[in-house]
Formats: sequence, C-alpha cells, structure tokens
Amino acid sequence: MTRFPWKGSRRLHLSSTCHRVAINGYLPLLTAFKSAFLQTAGHYAEFGEHGRQFAAFMTYAALEPLDGYTATDFQGAFGVLPIEGLRGAAQALSQAMEGVGEQREEYWKNRIWPFWQNNWPKSGDLVSPGIAGHLARMAIAAGNQFPAALAAIESWLTPIEHPDYLVKLLKKADHCRRFGQDSLKLLSAIMSQQRWGWEEIGQCLAEIVSGAPELASDPRYYHLHELAHQRRG
Repeated sequence: MTRFPWKGSRRLHLSSTCHRVAINGYLPLLTAFKSAFLQTAGHYAEFGEHGRQFAAFMTYAALEPLDGYTATDFQGAFGVLPIEGLRGAAQALSQAMEGVGEQREEYWKNRIWPFWQNNWPKSGDLVSPGIAGHLARMAIAAGNQFPAALAAIESWLTPIEHPDYLVKLLKKADHCRRFGQDSLKLLSAIMSQQRWGWEEIGQCLAEIVSGAPELASDPRYYHLHELAHQRRG
C-alpha cells in the first residue's frame, strides 16, 4: 500500500490496483479529505516509484462525479504534476477509454472531454513521447469520436519511438478507411525514423487513399508513402 496524504498524522491508503472501479471504495474518504487529497499532487516526488500510480488514481477520481468537488477542482493538482506524473495520468485515460467498450463515445463526451477541458495542463513544455503515445491510444479508442478526441490532443502529439502498435490499433478500429484525414494527421505527428512497422503503415496509407482519394496529393501522405516504400525496400 502507498500512503497519502499530508497534514500531520492523517493518512489515506491508495490501493496498488488503480482501476476506475476501485475509486468507488474511496468516495467517502475523497470527500472527507478533499483539500489534503488535492494537495498531495504537490508531493509527487515523495511517492518515488509509486508516483505514476498516484497520478493514475487521481485521474480516475477526476473522471468520476464526486460529491463536494467541482469540475475544475483538479486543475491545480494536475497543473503541478511533472512529466512522468502526466504520463501516468495519460495512461489512465487510455485505459479508462479502452475499458468502457460500446460506451466509448458517451464516455468521451461525458467524462474524458470535460476532464480534458477543465483539468489537463495547457503548457506545451510538458509534451513528451510517453504522454503522446498514451493520448494517441486514448483517441483511437474513442470510436466515432476519434476525430474530436484527436483534435483535443493534437498539440500533445510528437514522434514516438515505437508507433507500430498504434498503427495496428488504428487499422483495427477501421479509422484509416473511415477517418482518412484524421488518421493521416495522427500518423504524420507520431512517426519517427524507426526501422520496423512500415508494412502496417503502408497498409494504413492504402486504406486512407481508398476512402479519401484526394489525400494522395497531401504532402504528409507523400512523405509517409515514400518512407514506407524505402523502409520496405
């Protein structure tokens, strides 16, 4: 068990399993110790190896309608998290989105989008490949809300070292064919000079122009298509 928060001997225990359903067991405590809980984010470094675990827990809490909390109460707490803490929060967002199944569109509109608007930091100085990868995964999991989710996280995207898994998710969700413009935008933002995964990227690009032929003249498409051709030899 990891302990928090602060102010004397008051302690609240955090389960090592940070799943959104686990939040229900903490609702009374989160209400009773609201101020101390929110201040805990400022002590992120003291969590050591459990820091990302706490950030994930706080994210799940912020996604739930908590008695005594307003829509922006978590804004300051997320604002003081370091990049590594935001990475844990971004991972929690992707896991939460992937865990709601057929309710994904409603979950985006009613939970994650309000959270994103009200609480996620706006500073571009915090962008990192780790955060970008998790946020891209969240957007892909948003189903028909993929274009809206991508637009929300666009400024947080940056090239990542191993984007091939995201490309597979993009293809599996059928976004390459259905949302060609947005899929091309995502691919262009996250692709790096990695050696592997270009077979799947080439397949996704083929699906993009199949659904939206006009994108074949897009410079982003041309660049990625040439890279895929070169890498596949």
